[in-house]
Amino acid sequence: MRYDDDTLGWGFRGQRDRQHSKVPFRGFGLRYWILSLAYETGLTGAMISERVENMSMGHWRPSPGQVYPLLEQLVEDGLLRMELKDGKKYYFTTEKGKDLLKGSWFPWRTAGGLTGVTGIEDAVRNIENLVEYLLDNKEKVAEDKDLKSKVDQIVSRLKEL
Repeated sequence: MRYDDDTLGWGFRGQRDRQHSKVPFRGFGLRYWILSLAYETGLTGAMISERVENMSMGHWRPSPGQVYPLLEQLVEDGLLRMELKDGKKYYFTTEKGKDLLKGSWFPWRTAGGLTGVTGIEDAVRNIENLVEYLLDNKEKVAEDKDLKSKVDQIVSRLKEL
């Protein structure tokens, strides 16, 4: 089944459309991140926040006020299901949620950690992004001899291409 992002209120539309939407526009990207992260395995809200932070290379950690209302809304919409285990709520993407991801234009679909790399071009693009992150943190890398050694080994392997 193909889901229309505009029907769900998740597409990019003008301000006028957002004001008249029956579905809140708030949390647009985070909705897709949550559905993608819970695609393979159940996650708690805290686990989702941590994974988003890791995937954004530390640039963004969604607050509980962003994550938990969206989790409730996604469950209500039938896109996630919740299971209680050891007093914690774990969220899993439903078939309806998986269909939405497969049928949408979700731009981060190939981001590392979501649904994987879909080709060599995606792999190169991901490497470029990770190199930028490492360069932004080169002081931290230089301080950690084991980490620096690992990076050197990776660079050496890439030279084999």
